[in-house]
Amino acid sequence: MKLSQTLFFAPVFLLVLLLLSLPAHANGSCPAYQQASSCSVLITINPNGSLTYQRDPSVPPYDGDEDVLVGVVNHSGAAVYGISISGADIFGFDGDGAGGGGSYQGPGTSFTIANSSRGVVNFTNGLPDGGFRWFSLEGNPSAASFARTVAIDPGHGYACAALGENVGAVGDVDYPASNPPAGKLHEDDLTVDVALRLRTLLLPAGYKVVLTKSNPQTCATFLERGAVAAKARANVFVSIHFNAVARFGCSLLDYCSGTSALYNAVKSDSQTLASKLASGVSASLALPNAGVEHRPGLAVLKPTVTKMTAAIIEVARLNEPDEDIVHGSNGRQRAASGIKQGLDAFLNQ
Repeated sequence: MKLSQTLFFAPVFLLVLLLLSLPAHANGSCPAYQQASSCSVLITINPNGSLTYQRDPSVPPYDGDEDVLVGVVNHSGAAVYGISISGADIFGFDGDGAGGGGSYQGPGTSFTIANSSRGVVNFTNGLPDGGFRWFSLEGNPSAASFARTVAIDPGHGYACAALGENVGAVGDVDYPASNPPAGKLHEDDLTVDVALRLRTLLLPAGYKVVLTKSNPQTCATFLERGAVAAKARANVFVSIHFNAVARFGCSLLDYCSGTSALYNAVKSDSQTLASKLASGVSASLALPNAGVEHRPGLAVLKPTVTKMTAAIIEVARLNEPDEDIVHGSNGRQRAASGIKQGLDAFLNQ
């Protein structure tokens, strides 16, 4: 279906919306209802995680006045558990919804309403890649974005060895007692520290946050980590890690300094998330951006473990000069700020 005209881009804090004049939607997924032959509005979740918004002027409000049918199709490569939408009085329901019995919900959807003009459309059991849902509203939505529910996963844990999983990496420098914290840095401690700082930053910004663990001594299994995220209906899963000491010295085989991120290309929008996380953290820590890498074999990136968009952020190397930066609390705070920057950029694109 050829898109004929782009009318506007959504403002910052919202994912990009393209309001387009289209011929009648060819998807045929919205049922004909009263005066509407199909969807008046179609929201598409794209392979890079952006949202586009298409309005079909040939389909009138089904009640002849203002009520519309809205469809959502997911092409992100990952499951989506909810989208936030807004528009003048779109949730000011008056009992003439298209979902049966006056309900505005469609099959497999529900609403969490903040006020008459803003709310979240929840997708029961998640909207899978390639999936479609429809619902009805009291008017045309003017903006849409991913619901801002994220799962933060501090990688590893001291107890992981007992589960047959890897404990975290250990740093190169043995810091003296005069430079606290004394001793070598441990990834198990760092990931939890950054995760807790990140949660503190995200909550006032309107995010809903779940941690897969909050104690460096504990170790959640990979499946438990994914289950925590799914139970919370998270749209995004970020696993925090620190890279081990470079094994081959400073070479093309093993960079000695910098931030990187890992993703599984099966979930196509995860590459976008990984790229924005790497950019945010490297800029915040003033470290080189070592880029992103497709790593389908890593457990927490597999669709069987995390259905939602997921990425691993390798904050820094645990050798100089990186570990001097993250050794102090200011560096770990900057790491958390950089991850938030990456999440903001992904959700606001």
